[in-house]
Amino acid sequence: MPPDVDPIPKPKMTEVQATVEFSVELHKFYNVDLFQRGFYQIRAGLKVPPRVPHKVEPSLLHPGVQDDVICSKTFQILYKNEEVVVNDVLVFKVMMLLDEKKVEESLNDIDFQLFLDLYFTDGDYTQGDPSSLQNISGRTLRLHFSLQRGIHQHVNVMFDYFHLSVMSVAIHASLVALHQPLISLPRPVKTTWLNRNAPPQSKDSVIPLLENVVFGGSYVKQTSPDGRTFLVSDPCLQHAFSLHHNLCSNLLLAYRGLFDYFTSITRDLPSSHRMELEQLDLEARLAELCEHVKQKAESPDELAELVNMNLAQLCSLLMALWGQFLEVVSLQEHVAALLAMEHHTLRVRRFAEAFFCLEHPRQSALAYQELQ
Repeated sequence: MPPDVDPIPKPKMTEVQATVEFSVELHKFYNVDLFQRGFYQIRAGLKVPPRVPHKVEPSLLHPGVQDDVICSKTFQILYKNEEVVVNDVLVFKVMMLLDEKKVEESLNDIDFQLFLDLYFTDGDYTQGDPSSLQNISGRTLRLHFSLQRGIHQHVNVMFDYFHLSVMSVAIHASLVALHQPLISLPRPVKTTWLNRNAPPQSKDSVIPLLENVVFGGSYVKQTSPDGRTFLVSDPCLQHAFSLHHNLCSNLLLAYRGLFDYFTSITRDLPSSHRMELEQLDLEARLAELCEHVKQKAESPDELAELVNMNLAQLCSLLMALWGQFLEVVSLQEHVAALLAMEHHTLRVRRFAEAFFCLEHPRQSALAYQELQ
C-alpha cells in the first residue's frame, strides 16, 4: 500500500480591514412650527449591525464628540418659519472586517443607519455642557451604500408633528481603504441556547500576520532544505494572487466611481471651485500590479511585502481623491441644489410608479400596452 500522504490544507476564509468614510453635512435648520422658543442642537451617530466586527470613529471640525455621537452647533430659535444656517460637517470613519472574497457584496448589504436627534432647552444653555439639553425628537436614515457608487444624497429630515422642523442634510460616502487587519475590532460572541437571554457580548479580534492574510489562514511558515527561502504550497500561492487581484480591483472600482462622480459634479460648479483631475487607465494599472506580483512567486517573503505595498499605494491614491472631493464639494450650495433636485426627481418617479399601480390593478397592469 502506498504511504499515507497528508492532504494539502486549503486556505481558510481570510478577513481584511475595510474603511468607509461618511461625510454628513448639516446645512440649514428650518423652524416650521416649533412650539417652544429656546436653544436647539442636532446630535448624530452612525450605527453598524453588530454582526460585522467594526469600529466607528466620529469627528467634527469643532469639539463636539460625546460617546460616539457628534453634536452640532447650538442655535437659538425665536420665531416661526425661522431659518438658521448650521453648516456643520460630521465625519464618521467606519473600520470593518470583511471576507476578502465578498468585499463588494458585504459592503452593499450592510445596513448603515444614521440617526439624527433633536435636543432642546428653554432655560439657560451652558456652552460645553451637553447634559443641559434634552432629547425631544429623533429620526433614523437607512443608508444604502454601494462600493462602486458610494453615497451622494440630499434629504430634508423632518422631525415629528410636535416638533415640526426640518434639517437639510447632504451625505457623501466612499470606501477609502482596504488592506490587512491593522487594529483589533470587537467581534460578537455567539450565544447558546442556555444563555440566550444574556446581554450581547463581544471579544476583540486577533490581528493576523501579513503572511497569514496574503497566503491564507492555513499557511504555516516553512523554510526550504537549504534554509535560504520559504516554502509555499500552490493553493496558498493562488490564494495570494486571488486576494491581491480582488482587493486591488475593489479599490480601483471605488476610485473610478468617485472619480466619475467628482468629474460630473464639478462641471456644474463655478470655475473657481473646479479642479483638474488626472484620468488614470485603471485596467492597465490593475494588470501591471498583478503581473509584478506573479513575478515574485519564487520569493514568498517579497511577494507578501509587494502585495502590502500595492494595496497601500492604491489606498493612498483613493484617500487623496476623497480628500480633494470633500475639500471641493463640502457645504457647496451648488452641489446641495443638484443633490436636492436629484432627490426630488426620484421621489416624483416613485410617486408616479405608485400612482400607476393604484390606478391599474395587477392583471390590467400586466396586460397594459402603451399606445404608440
